[in-house]
Amino acid sequence: MTLWQDIRFGVRVLRAAPGFTITAVITLALGIGATTAIFSVCDAMLWKPMPLPGIERLAVVLQAVPGNPDDWNTNATADVLDIQKSNRSFSSIASFENGLANLAGAGSEPARVEQALVTANFFETLRVQPVRGRGFQPGEDQLGHEREAILSDNLWRNRFGADAAIVGKTIHVDDVEYTVVGVMPKTFDYPLATQIWTPLAMKPEDWNSRLNLSLQSVARLKPGVTMQQAAADLDGIARQLEQAWPATNKNRRFLTQPLLQFMIGKEDRQYATMLLGAVLFVLLIACLNVANLQFARSTARIREVALRTALGAGRGRIVAQLLTESVLLALAGAIGGLLLGRWGMHAIQAGMPVEIEKYVLGWSDIALDGRALLFTFTAAVGSGVLAGLIPALQTSRPNIVAALKEGGRGGSAGGHHRLRRALVAAEMALAVVLLVGGSLMVRGFESLLFAATHLEPQTLLTMRLAITETRYPKTYQVADFYQRVVSRVNALPGVRSAVAVNALPYSGHANSRYVTIEGKSQDAGNRPVALFEPASPGYLATLHIPLLDGRAIDERDGVDAPKTAVISRRFADLYFRGESPIGKHVKLGLPETKNPWLTIVGVAGDVVHNVYDRGPRAVMYVSGEQFPSRFMDLGVRTAGDPLALAPAVIAAIHSVDPEEPVTDIRSMETAMHQQATGMNFMAVLMGLFGVLALVLSSIGVYGVMAYLVTEQTREIGIRMALGSGRGTVLAMVFRRGMLTAAVGLLIGVPAAYGFAKLLSGLVFGVSATDPATFVGIPLALAASAALAIWIPARRASRVDPIVALRYE
Repeated sequence: MTLWQDIRFGVRVLRAAPGFTITAVITLALGIGATTAIFSVCDAMLWKPMPLPGIERLAVVLQAVPGNPDDWNTNATADVLDIQKSNRSFSSIASFENGLANLAGAGSEPARVEQALVTANFFETLRVQPVRGRGFQPGEDQLGHEREAILSDNLWRNRFGADAAIVGKTIHVDDVEYTVVGVMPKTFDYPLATQIWTPLAMKPEDWNSRLNLSLQSVARLKPGVTMQQAAADLDGIARQLEQAWPATNKNRRFLTQPLLQFMIGKEDRQYATMLLGAVLFVLLIACLNVANLQFARSTARIREVALRTALGAGRGRIVAQLLTESVLLALAGAIGGLLLGRWGMHAIQAGMPVEIEKYVLGWSDIALDGRALLFTFTAAVGSGVLAGLIPALQTSRPNIVAALKEGGRGGSAGGHHRLRRALVAAEMALAVVLLVGGSLMVRGFESLLFAATHLEPQTLLTMRLAITETRYPKTYQVADFYQRVVSRVNALPGVRSAVAVNALPYSGHANSRYVTIEGKSQDAGNRPVALFEPASPGYLATLHIPLLDGRAIDERDGVDAPKTAVISRRFADLYFRGESPIGKHVKLGLPETKNPWLTIVGVAGDVVHNVYDRGPRAVMYVSGEQFPSRFMDLGVRTAGDPLALAPAVIAAIHSVDPEEPVTDIRSMETAMHQQATGMNFMAVLMGLFGVLALVLSSIGVYGVMAYLVTEQTREIGIRMALGSGRGTVLAMVFRRGMLTAAVGLLIGVPAAYGFAKLLSGLVFGVSATDPATFVGIPLALAASAALAIWIPARRASRVDPIVALRYE
């Protein structure tokens, strides 16, 4: 009953002060709306469980990278078999390979789709079965029996029109007939973005290889076994394999992680956590602003509170009433915040490239659902209490005698002034932290992209081709296909040059291989590794990669010519220190392999292949004719807009093979931006939060100074009556305001430096020692504060002394 009375009284009071109410509601709506949007994103990515039964008992099993606990590699096939035989921790282990497949049949157009080749027990291990048809049966992952396919719900609907009779129909996967045996549930998405699952069938020699690092594994723990116990079990197996197979398994260890933790990924968790922390800063600034508004309003209500106290109202009762009013403001702000949050959530979703969002766990689950509504309500109540508690406590203990005197102000104004200045200083400090963080993220994003400006990514059209072994069984056919494609694309108007290569920079298709260097000993735990790049002639020139020594791969390096290679400067620095590599010999694989020796004929400049690489990788370029690859990127250097030439380039490819799917059609500039999507999102959102913090803090400074000028009108009048000039009054008010802002900046800059150190350790590309940021941001905040202070200070300097002396 008392609460209902407080609510009704609070509504009447707030309606009686529409200016205050509207300002406070809008301020809180901005903070709550931004927080709701970011919470919805974080909730979908981090906290909503994946729809897998008993997911807490599922673990990934991968090969660990020595010295880097956050990195991993795929497993050797023979190691997986040994783990299956020897482990005591898992009731079931399933393995898979990710890939891409050319899909045709059942009335669909040829397309390139995401494929997972899985062991027959894959769905049984995950305890998920198709909603139509059946899963894979034992033995269907054996050679000669692997012609079954299971479709994702998305592929079934979009590619096959949700055909209810799809089970039993034949489709072509990489030009081989497969029978569709099932369709997975709509909620099933593992591995992420997979569109078709087919059995993983390999030759016995491939399964028994300890160099065939191709498998990811997922395992279900036995009842009562913990992740720590499973990790210890696998460590013991790794040590046994090291003793049994020292040539391949020296220092090889296994990594065990909960499946959900692995799926989220360290970077996504860090990005989401930092965004949520940043937006909570914005909400805190909004609360401080509303607290200042309530301080200003409390002076006008001091007589009311004093009268209620004199009539017997206890302090707790008065605090409860004032807090109820504050929470009502916040709940009203939450209504506007939900609208803003919904808009912000859709804006975030719209900003994610379609090519990337399918690889982000939970992205399709972002919604203003019951969890988000509960969070918004909790945030609103918390904000109301936070914004109203200190003003309520201060207002609830007035000097009753002074407050009830005509014209009295309660004797608490001095305390109010100090608190309000402290709150403004806190706002300024928080704004510094957010603006510095946002600026560093933006500059870090720009620095990642700047690393490739010499490649002229804006004029390079890129796309991915993949031809099947069924259609092109001979290696000379593969080489001939790409030669004809490059030749026809080169003949197109507007094309400056075209090349085919195993993996263009920023394509995400890099292929690392072990390398043996003639005459150099190799430690089994630290073998040379390089990106293996079969390329057509003219690749270095087309990509603007400088030739530092020797010659490039060209027409002389045909299929019958001696095998040659061009290495990158990074390769030379790592493995040929102090000597010229020209004329030296290298080969792919380990020393015992029978691969041919290649003569190094040139050294090329370094190029970064991934925006997050901390430096260039070692690269070995070889002739695409001598080492044909069925999977190649096509790079087309254009004279103008590269995408304008895309239809003509695709037509040229289809003139060679009309059924060849062409994927990943984009400029290299777009590919770079897509690789840096996480960083870009962080930069944009941190920048927006920083600007919002700047606006809110400026409003807070202005509000405090305007209120203080109003309260000090009598003092100002006395000073001017005693001879103080307008300039003196202006300087006095300005000095007081800037002192408050300076305190906030002095607190905020060291805090921002600590935040910058944290960012630089978590996000590659961010520098914690950027002078422009640490000088420019405080100056910008000081300038905004100065403007917010100058407006009321100028008004104070124009006060008429006669009017001021009659004030109150």
